[in-house]
Amino acid sequence: MFEPCLTDIEIILASTDCVFKINDTVRGEILIKVHREDAPLHHNGITLSAVGSVRLQLSEKDSSLLDQLFATVDPIEMMDACLELKPPGKLPIGTHAIPFAFALSPTVFHRSTYYDGYRAVTGGSGSHKLCETFHGQNVQVVYGVEVEIMRPLLSGGSISTGMCEFLVESRAEEEGVKRVEQSMPRKFALERFDEAEEDLNTKKKKSTSKEEESSDGNANPKEFEIRGELSKTSYFIEEPIEGFVEIISHPRNRKNQLKKIEVELERVETVISAEGTRSTESSAVQFTQIVDDGADVSENVRVPIHVTFPRLYACPSVAHATFSVGFAAKIIATFDDGVDDEEDGSSNAYNNSKTTFKKKSKKKKERTSSISIPISVHRAPNLGSGEKTIL
Repeated sequence: MFEPCLTDIEIILASTDCVFKINDTVRGEILIKVHREDAPLHHNGITLSAVGSVRLQLSEKDSSLLDQLFATVDPIEMMDACLELKPPGKLPIGTHAIPFAFALSPTVFHRSTYYDGYRAVTGGSGSHKLCETFHGQNVQVVYGVEVEIMRPLLSGGSISTGMCEFLVESRAEEEGVKRVEQSMPRKFALERFDEAEEDLNTKKKKSTSKEEESSDGNANPKEFEIRGELSKTSYFIEEPIEGFVEIISHPRNRKNQLKKIEVELERVETVISAEGTRSTESSAVQFTQIVDDGADVSENVRVPIHVTFPRLYACPSVAHATFSVGFAAKIIATFDDGVDDEEDGSSNAYNNSKTTFKKKSKKKKERTSSISIPISVHRAPNLGSGEKTIL
């Protein structure tokens, strides 16, 4: 019976924040600590694998059950590198540092010859362009490296570090820079409640009453009026979304009282299967509350908007043959309806002489008014030019 191997393996990347730009050279070291019980450590070679892939799946909300079961959505392999760091041999007791380097480009690497402790690699270019790291609901772009010490099964089997993820950022493109520089402010207004919150019967009644009033030349007065402006519709991912919201008028009675105003950053992910099934889903990335619950905001006072992009859950807008990622800024105003809605609470019942008492809680109904403004996101030029290294 073989004994378990106690050798430790660690991957140290040259970048302090594990962030690399596309077409950069990823450098680092492999630290192998061989304990006395394993020395000398015989192996059949030490290899490093670097992969980059796009994992896709159809949205559960925008696709049928049959599409989810039978539609073909294959992952996109953007990078697949295999470097042989050391030929078969043995490692004595102690700590061993093995440097490595590979180009961050859409290339499939093949084994070649050694030079200066690194592994020289050659290969043909891949057909897919590298994308920036992104963790979404249905689209995930992931990069990682893994080191494996290959050993026979009777000697304890191979030793692996597992996949160690690193982040990849794209470079600025001239088209994206021009689009941001030429972007104009975008005004918006909230004047009516969302249609999803209204009953269908009341909507029909309102439509008929509006037609009668329009024929008479009179229009319904606005219950509220909230206006605002975004500074532009194209942004660099390094800069915040800025603008303002101005409350022109809102009801101050108990019914339909303004409760809060939020700015939601939402992502729009589209995935296309091999059969042509198109699935699009919008999901919230983060909420930024600019008007607090219970705050008495005076009319005609501008409330500033300042929303930053989160690093892992946002990326420059991408349009690919089988998927796309876009973003939108959604302004949401929440109002108290002033009506208490009774709902059953926890099933904490008391049985006394065949009588059951259930606790009930009161919850106020809410009505919302929102508008979604599509925005494009791009990478800014000449930022972070100094490479942060630790090796």
